[in-house]
Amino acid sequence: MTSQLRLIDTASDWLYSVLSNPDGDVVLTSPYLSHAVCRSIAGAAIGSSRSWTLYTTLDPYAVASTFLSVPGMALMLDAGVKVRHVDRLHAKCFIVGSRGMLGSANLTGAGLGSSVNANRELGVELDPDQIEKTRTMINAWPSRSVSRSDLDDLAEQAKRLPKPAPGVRDQDEDSALLDIERLLADAREPERSLWVKVEDGAPVLDHWRQEWRFANPGSKRGDKWIGEPSIKTGDLVFICATGTKDCYVVVEVTTDPELLPEDYVEWAAYREGEDPERWPWVNRTRPRLVPSSLIDFKYEDLRGGKKLPRGSRFRLSPEEFVAGVRVLAQLPTE
Repeated sequence: MTSQLRLIDTASDWLYSVLSNPDGDVVLTSPYLSHAVCRSIAGAAIGSSRSWTLYTTLDPYAVASTFLSVPGMALMLDAGVKVRHVDRLHAKCFIVGSRGMLGSANLTGAGLGSSVNANRELGVELDPDQIEKTRTMINAWPSRSVSRSDLDDLAEQAKRLPKPAPGVRDQDEDSALLDIERLLADAREPERSLWVKVEDGAPVLDHWRQEWRFANPGSKRGDKWIGEPSIKTGDLVFICATGTKDCYVVVEVTTDPELLPEDYVEWAAYREGEDPERWPWVNRTRPRLVPSSLIDFKYEDLRGGKKLPRGSRFRLSPEEFVAGVRVLAQLPTE
């Protein structure tokens, strides 16, 4: 007989209800944590006879971006909650004694649905067999205990990262968090390639706020065009301006390379110095991460100190791409 799973679209009501009187040990997993939610969990844990454990990832980029609250984790340690670090954690699961929930929500106001600008999230309540299997899986994860000294080190690492410019995003923090989560999840898909594309001149943010395009070099051999780039639909691309070496937006490619599309040729005809036959291969794009103002983030920062070489495009490692997104996505603290 198949169990009927209960769907949950506002996790805060479920979570805070079961945390108020847990009938067994508490295990929570979430890569992102807000101070307010940490404070609520710490308040529930103080004086409890149950064991409370939080699994998260000590990521300085998440701290610098205000997605992960160091003071919040400190409150939980003070309340007797065991905090454990897990590399590459993405799971969001809440087990409270005989009750359990698995879903998409982080332990943030936006994720749980308790903030004004709540995310669209879904979760399911687990049955008893699933709860025990989930506990076993989580306990089997390689993890290490987190101390106050670890939190101090994490805060110092975050302080040394590039600082966000005022007004980096015109979204509220919670909505931006969801966008960045989606972008980072997309970057992990094996069928996507990750690139930095070099564009002539100075940064032009407004181009990339809408559907746009970039051109790639090619040449003609007899009647045949050669040099078609391997950038394809779905790839994710940092745009870098040659004039300043700023890597300033991330776009998603929406078409495979097109050879001299009509609208591009017409656009180039009205611009001095534009030669579409030197740059015949065009990929169209849509915005994925476009700050409201320019951030001081250079090619060398993105590539770990490597100088900008001659060329039009270069592949990025997943580590380079993820680190770059997290720097570019930093949000001002409220």
